[in-house]
Amino acid sequence: MEVEPQEGELGALVSSPEFARMVDRFAATTGLRLQVFDLDAHPLTAVEDYPRYCRLLQERKACPLYNDPAFLKRGEETIGVCKSGVGHFIAPVGNEKEVQIGAVVSPAVRFAPNSVEEFAELAFQLKIFPDDLIQAADAVQEHDAENLLGAGELVSVGLNLLAEMQAKERVGHALRRLQAEIAESNAQMLTQHVVDALLYLTRADYALVLMIDDSGSDLASAFDQPAPDQLVAAKRRLVEGIAEWVKHADRTVTVPDISKSAWSRYLTDDTVKAGSVVGVPIPDQKGGSTFGAIVVGFDRARDDLEEPLAALESFVAEGLYALVMGRKLMQAEQLALLDLQSGASSSRYLEDLLDKEISRASRYNNDLAVVTFEIEAFEVLRGKYGEAGLGRILREFVAVIRAKTRRVNTLARIRDGQFCLVIPEADRSVAVRQADRLRPALEEHPYAATPNGDIVRLAVDTGVAASEHGKDDRAALLAQAMQSLAQARSERRTRSFNP
Repeated sequence: MEVEPQEGELGALVSSPEFARMVDRFAATTGLRLQVFDLDAHPLTAVEDYPRYCRLLQERKACPLYNDPAFLKRGEETIGVCKSGVGHFIAPVGNEKEVQIGAVVSPAVRFAPNSVEEFAELAFQLKIFPDDLIQAADAVQEHDAENLLGAGELVSVGLNLLAEMQAKERVGHALRRLQAEIAESNAQMLTQHVVDALLYLTRADYALVLMIDDSGSDLASAFDQPAPDQLVAAKRRLVEGIAEWVKHADRTVTVPDISKSAWSRYLTDDTVKAGSVVGVPIPDQKGGSTFGAIVVGFDRARDDLEEPLAALESFVAEGLYALVMGRKLMQAEQLALLDLQSGASSSRYLEDLLDKEISRASRYNNDLAVVTFEIEAFEVLRGKYGEAGLGRILREFVAVIRAKTRRVNTLARIRDGQFCLVIPEADRSVAVRQADRLRPALEEHPYAATPNGDIVRLAVDTGVAASEHGKDDRAALLAQAMQSLAQARSERRTRSFNP
């Protein structure tokens, strides 16, 4: 049997130093090594020190563990006799809720050997001489069952305590790591750190965290799925929709089987056809309202969602202070990353956002597009209407763009009269269509430059650029966009002087 990767709840337990010490104590008492299997009979430890009899069966895939996983399902430590007539010490491995998730098994011990006829039939199936099989079986050592069970009882007690300890430690470790990251992170990375903690804690396949500001607008969100998946966009739409519902409804959501739920059909056009989802609200410190939601998803449907739900609720309850402090950091940094005159995001925010979106585009094999805008005669407007009048014009300019683009797009001010619209998961053709649609709207809009109603019309140039699969870095992408903008400016002036 090949050793399976040590993942999940059982893998974490097996790789712990406490389990290694239990194995050593059992070996010192009995002379036998303990092996670990999940309930599908997949080994999580190296199968070593087995008698030749068992190795013969394993090499030919005839070991009963290959075709009899029920052999491992036990309510307590015991001596079990496999279908090949050999006894094994078996102890169940449970989680903190005392639900069996695996078993520890000793190498085979002589307990109830097969008859000669059974050996002959088995040897015929394995295509080896019966004498070889009988000699191998006779070489299996004898062990006193009572001594084995006595040593094994200590193992069972230790495993139960270890499972409870690890369940509590996972939450504590996730929160300690998160608190350290809050002190070192900016707002954009903080939500990603929360997502990483959730994936570690629940062992979900994908997760999303959503936070809102004091006015009820989206403050920050982050989604992650560690492994590349062609359905990542559909899964993100699914959990974003559930998170929006959770934060407003202020209650937990569990979807044991997405295929039987309206969530999938309503939010992803039935693209996501399998799995489970759990979502919990993030309450404020007074418990009167919520300021966000956490949602985790699993690729396979799960009948029992109590475990991830309990982990999420524990994470929120014990980590609420960290989440509140993180939200305050986001709000403070949001002000620093906002261009106060126009209401658009600042150039500093644009730099961080482009780095993040380019990285995500490269990771998920998506495109990223930008549209740049430039208001002509910007200094003339400043001189004529002053900073106050210019601010009124710019805020209306930003409002027009935001009203005609999706919420996932971000508008930032580069400098003076130059702005950049970031369009995730879009190619150059999408950027061109956006520019062609927005430029007339911006030029036709009447801007109020003064309180008494002086109307201004703007001339606007646009440029476009795209990074295919995130191949271009931030500097290269912006350089493309500014070059396109300069070309548009030149063409406009040529048209003006050559009617």
